[in-house]
Amino acid sequence: MREERLDADDLDRPPGEDPLGHVLVRELRADDLDAIVRIDRLTTGRSRRGYYEQRLQTALRESGVRVSLAAELEGRLAGFLLGRVYYGEYGRSEPAATIDTLGVDPGARRRGVGRALLEQLIRNLRALQVERVVTEVSWEQWELLEFLHRNGFRPAPRIPLELQL
Repeated sequence: MREERLDADDLDRPPGEDPLGHVLVRELRADDLDAIVRIDRLTTGRSRRGYYEQRLQTALRESGVRVSLAAELEGRLAGFLLGRVYYGEYGRSEPAATIDTLGVDPGARRRGVGRALLEQLIRNLRALQVERVVTEVSWEQWELLEFLHRNGFRPAPRIPLELQL
């Protein structure tokens, strides 16, 4: 993947506001770990360093078109997206992508960071001929639900089930 500058998008900005800058979307790098953990801690209130160490190592090992991305705004990491492509799961044989985690620094929200990450992800997935992206969101994450809805996500026709052990 080549690095690409994307203009801040109107869908990720209050109406009538001027663009606040440009977002650089690139592949994740090993040295992004501290910034990813910082952004996640600002959002969730806890550190999940171990989780992100594992996910970042996996993302860096995978070959082909990247589905885990980083976004820079004004020279610093402002957001990240961790995803995967599956070539069949739950009895389906078609490829599908998942977004495991999408994080945007609270100070960079409404500046096109999340939208730029999604746009690059979609370009990368189309190159792989992936036609479907799925993710799960906690019912209480209203801001994330609204963002995903504005960007074309809808409830899936499947119902996830779980058994507490």
